[in-house]
Amino acid sequence: MTVLFALCLFVTLGLSAAVVLSPKRVRGRLKGLLVVALLLAWLSLAMALTQIGARTASTLVTPGAARNPELVESAANEALELLVALGSPALVATGIGLFSLWVTRSGADKKRARPVPPAAEQGRRAESGDR
Repeated sequence: MTVLFALCLFVTLGLSAAVVLSPKRVRGRLKGLLVVALLLAWLSLAMALTQIGARTASTLVTPGAARNPELVESAANEALELLVALGSPALVATGIGLFSLWVTRSGADKKRARPVPPAAEQGRRAESGDR
């Protein structure tokens, strides 16, 4: 499962770059693939954490575990470290993916490429005294 998680993160990063660098006619499909890759990355993270937890749960359920509270605290610390170790790359890839979707939204293109009409430009020149 962790291999699938790593593969999904790699595909997400590649699609993030492709969305930004692609022409507008292809961008819509790539955005859809990017969203699917992000969802698969988070789903595979949840499945990987569940699988790792299931493998290590048998070591916690022992007859001596009730008399050893340090074991439970140690397991909780290990689970938190695992979540941080796998969740941090997922958060970074998600942030990059969402940023690429935000940068390439249709409203951003309209704001960047707002041409000034020639009549308005002549009006500005007349007001400022430029000829």
